Amino acid sequence: MSADRVVQLRWEPRHVADDGRVELSYPGISVVSSRQGEVVDRKWVPVGEEPTFADDEALIAVLHAAWRWTRPAA
Repeated sequence: MSADRVVQLRWEPRHVADDGRVELSYPGISVVSSRQGEVVDRKWVPVGEEPTFADDEALIAVLHAAWRWTRPAA
């Protein structure tokens, strides 16, 4: 792993206003990739009360890509 490439996981709900009167909130996990302190990528994956197999696979794919990114090719 390179010290200049960092991946952080953050619990971040998304807030969406439909018409300015009603705001909905969706729980999720942000996977934030930074290089030398600068954010270079951010992916948000929703997390529901009863996640499906597809939800699990989507999160695994995002995490796998992020952690592989921390190991630059030799």
